[in-house]
Amino acid sequence: MNERATLITNEIVEAIRGVLRKNNVTFGEYRAGFMHLVKTQQAGEIPLLTDVFFNSTIVDIENESRKGTRADLQGPYFVPDAPVITDGQIAVEDEHKDKPVMVLRGKVTDLEGNPVAGAEIDIWHSTPDGRYSGIEKHGNMDKKFYRGRVMTSEDGSYEARSITPVPYQIPNKGPTGHLLENIMGGHSWRPAHVHYWVKAPGLRDVINQAYFEGDEWIGNDSCNGGLDEMVIPEVIENGERIMEVDFKLEPAVAKSLQAAE
Repeated sequence: MNERATLITNEIVEAIRGVLRKNNVTFGEYRAGFMHLVKTQQAGEIPLLTDVFFNSTIVDIENESRKGTRADLQGPYFVPDAPVITDGQIAVEDEHKDKPVMVLRGKVTDLEGNPVAGAEIDIWHSTPDGRYSGIEKHGNMDKKFYRGRVMTSEDGSYEARSITPVPYQIPNKGPTGHLLENIMGGHSWRPAHVHYWVKAPGLRDVINQAYFEGDEWIGNDSCNGGLDEMVIPEVIENGERIMEVDFKLEPAVAKSLQAAE
């Protein structure tokens, strides 16, 4: 028996029971909620529903123990083994090569400010129409597009170029979108963002997102993401949007200690 899983499961069940009692939920309301979960499962949206409401909470819990750059949502569209970027250019489809360019640059350091050479940075972002490469439901676009891995130089710096993403809606035609938009009166929009996953030997990795200053959905993200320090001021150089994002990594935590967090 997994004692921790049993403890957490029991407490989740009791918390839900408490909400049902507090609000005098009727049998009809219970069955309506039950059937919504059935439809969500049938639509394959359980991961989407769970991430929308709970991913940000897990991020908040993890950030309580972080001393370096804080974490943010990973999202469901990370794909392992993205191509290594050797020429500084993240591949984009021909139809999007005329879109506004962004330059992703910055440094990776330890807590004392020493540069971290050879750190691996996974970078991924959406197409201008809100799709991600390597995802079956997004059209099986080759994972070489709109994502890649860059390595930091001796001074801890990195740089890559791509097109600028735009705000997009998470899948909103199924039960999750119906819950957010029709039942709860909310929306399904995410601000434009770039995903990062920074790794280096002996240091605690961090997953993050950078957001664009001035985006209308910052502070009103349907997935409750967004860190103030990751909203990057608008800087234009030679007609290109500069996203200067630095990362500060702390020493890695032993796996036994991570399990106890």
